[in-house]
Amino acid sequence: MHDDMRHSGVTGLTITYRDSDYTLRCVDSLLKEGACHVLVVDNSADGGKTAAELKEIMRHNPAATVLVTDRNVGFARAVNLGLKWLDENFPGRLVCLLNNDARLLDGAIERMRAALQQRPEAAIAFPTVDNDGVATGPLHYNSIFGTIHRKKAACSMPYATGCCMLIDPSKTGIPLFDEDFFLYGEDVELAHRLGPERYVHVPETLVWHAGSASSGFASDTYEFNTVVSHWLLARKLSRSRMEFALYLAGRAVALPARALLRSWRYRSPVPLKAFLAGTRRAIEDMYSAKVERVDG
Repeated sequence: MHDDMRHSGVTGLTITYRDSDYTLRCVDSLLKEGACHVLVVDNSADGGKTAAELKEIMRHNPAATVLVTDRNVGFARAVNLGLKWLDENFPGRLVCLLNNDARLLDGAIERMRAALQQRPEAAIAFPTVDNDGVATGPLHYNSIFGTIHRKKAACSMPYATGCCMLIDPSKTGIPLFDEDFFLYGEDVELAHRLGPERYVHVPETLVWHAGSASSGFASDTYEFNTVVSHWLLARKLSRSRMEFALYLAGRAVALPARALLRSWRYRSPVPLKAFLAGTRRAIEDMYSAKVERVDG
């Protein structure tokens, strides 16, 4: 199938949650930059409203497809579903994963593809991103405290955000992301699992990103899922019980401090309430995981 598009080695993938306007601009930028086909995974769980809007506008464009999930399955699982669909329908292609509230700038795909070709051991290329005026390249995650830094710091590991990645599925395998993560943190776990040698950074600003357009900074969704992911990363990144205990202790200090600072910054009780709710959920999840290991 798709014989007229066999010349291109790149497909596009984006995940949407009740936001057709941003998503359409994202799809247009992927196609403009040379993606032979773009898959939109609709994670909206809104009775098909968003999917219907997207399908209506894109009905005359055979180079775009909308895949609707039966519920909001989270970002990690939605990406894995999209990669599986693309592998089945466009096998052997690189995949440009792009946040639906982002758009590619001129030459983005070609520069990332060239970077992968120059580094045969690399499986993922990622560019510098303009986060609404702030240039962001590789970030560094402090494993002990669960803090994120723009520069290398002690006890930190580099990672690429999931905002934009050019992925070679033949090297990463499918599924790509750990589906224990619902929203946020899956990119850190992936970097930990693959290792820095599997990434190549293109030090050019090739993507513009609105920044949390779907979830919203200081919103319930953003704050809650961020807290849950930080606690989950303590388990995923630790290599021993001692490390796990250290990472938990670090987060027990850092996460409430983060919530207090963000509540003050945004003049909102949401970050504090989300810290309590997210911590409670994380404890429940850790207990469930322990029970599963015992039962297994």
